[in-house]
Amino acid sequence: MRSARPWSAGALRPLVTAAILGALVSAGCSRQATSEEASVPPGEIVVFSGPRFWTGEPARPWADGLAVRDGRIVALLERHEIARLVAQGAEDVRLPGEVALPGLVDGHGHLLGYGLARRSVDLVGADSLEQTLARVAAWARSHPDAPWVLGRGWDQNDWPRKAFPDADRLDQVVPDRPCALRRIDGHALWVNRAALAAAGIDARTPDPAGGQILRDRTGRPTGILVDSAMDLVDRVVPEPDDATVRRALEDAVASLSAFGLTGFHDMGTDGRTLGIIREMDAAGRLPLRLTLYASADDEELVARLMRDGPEQGRRFRVVGVKFYADGALGSRGARLLAPYNDQPDHLGLFVTDPTELRSRVLETMRAGLQPAVHAIGDAANRLVLEIYAGGLRELLAAGRTSSLALRPRIEHAQVVAPPDIPRFRSIVDDALAAAGAAEALRRHVAIVASMQPSHATSDMPWAERRLGSARLRGAYAWRSLIDAGVPLVFGSDVPVESADPRTGLYAAVTRTDARGLPPGGWLPAERVPLERAVRAYTLGAAFAAGRERDEGTLAPGKRCDLTVLRVDPFGNPPRTLLDDPVLATVVDGQVTWRAPAPPPEQAATK
Repeated sequence: MRSARPWSAGALRPLVTAAILGALVSAGCSRQATSEEASVPPGEIVVFSGPRFWTGEPARPWADGLAVRDGRIVALLERHEIARLVAQGAEDVRLPGEVALPGLVDGHGHLLGYGLARRSVDLVGADSLEQTLARVAAWARSHPDAPWVLGRGWDQNDWPRKAFPDADRLDQVVPDRPCALRRIDGHALWVNRAALAAAGIDARTPDPAGGQILRDRTGRPTGILVDSAMDLVDRVVPEPDDATVRRALEDAVASLSAFGLTGFHDMGTDGRTLGIIREMDAAGRLPLRLTLYASADDEELVARLMRDGPEQGRRFRVVGVKFYADGALGSRGARLLAPYNDQPDHLGLFVTDPTELRSRVLETMRAGLQPAVHAIGDAANRLVLEIYAGGLRELLAAGRTSSLALRPRIEHAQVVAPPDIPRFRSIVDDALAAAGAAEALRRHVAIVASMQPSHATSDMPWAERRLGSARLRGAYAWRSLIDAGVPLVFGSDVPVESADPRTGLYAAVTRTDARGLPPGGWLPAERVPLERAVRAYTLGAAFAAGRERDEGTLAPGKRCDLTVLRVDPFGNPPRTLLDDPVLATVVDGQVTWRAPAPPPEQAATK
């Protein structure tokens, strides 16, 4: 009998014997394996044990261990089966912690934006204009050679006055060069006068389509640019070189892996970023799986995907195109059916002309690609639902039943008119009925709601001011969408929110901030049980990307992707999610990240 090997981040080196696979059958494990799997000649077998394994499979939600071969699960094990396999020569890799989950996947984020944000002024959490300006000034002093001062994360809703800042205040701390600071939601840009001059923006500059230049009473730009107006400055900001992009991407994937993430859906990949991701993948430098959605603005990349179809590497796939219907709620760019409660003359913005959006989304679906459309306001969500209704009817009527185009995604679905919530499902059912499609197809076709739990707890202090109380009934309505039969995938929208999935799980379950406020949760009827929240980060993410046969639960034939937690969140208060760390990340049966060992005195207290 071999002794258990300490878990490590290196490649697993299991003992290989034909007897091991036979032991899986004789030990009773064949009830989890198909006859086809059982007849495959044995490869390298390794046993994972230590924590309890929450499988996500209703028929068998818990296991004591996993038998894994070539990165895939062969069988779920009980303790006596682990002992028998190890006695017969299988190597036992014992993981730390109390619970291992199917690998958590961030269903919506911005990979390069995250990596670059970690290399600029961090304004997240600054609770006043003065503190924000102090951070900018400190960064500018410590980077005297930077041609521009760039940053991200400010939120005027966290400040005492709640008002947008202006260029004059920014000039006081950065008078010598252009400065451009993205709002936390990425939908507004605060710039100084040097940046306005560099972009050629003055009182005569018209608002671009889908954007707004905020102005004072004299018509002079204030320094706040909303949605497509940001492009006027972005186009004159020096582009990072390839080496900077590579370092940012490497930093981002390493950080995501340390959060326990085994996958990430990147919204808005451009051609240059894709090229560097290809190189990283070929060199074995992707510690997690990437599902990529091309930026609709990169016409060359989109045209190639339209012509050649989806692209797949070892740990990346390009499956669709990311579009924008509207802006964000915090900057009043989200398009609403009725005016903003706190700006009665304003409905928000359609960032993309609705006619153009309809044409481009339908073209994407016809090419067999998956559309993912950003829609936050109730008017934008209704528009996208109507576009998807037409696209699904067209594809199903033509008998095209196998592509991811039949799972179009709405990114955020943040404010939905209550009558539109059941339409996420009824649109699909109507299209299937009109095409006379088989009932089995109903499980394959869906409009996917891609939502970010932390947005609710970040926005709750001011959302009612924007929307009024009546519209809150359809805001951040995760539970209502689940109850309507809508497939849900959770994510972070990093760098808008933290990429740590534990913060998203906590927000989904409690709808409170880290202090537990408000008691009982904000709009508590929309809280979801922990099991459903975990599913949205696992099987929900797999379904959204068309990978539910391969990922999302722990079952024979599926990939061995794990997020290992120190404390069992199912048996402890929700606060455990924030307080207790991820200990290890496993992708394809290999430990891709592990927590550093605590100092001896700290370990003794745990």
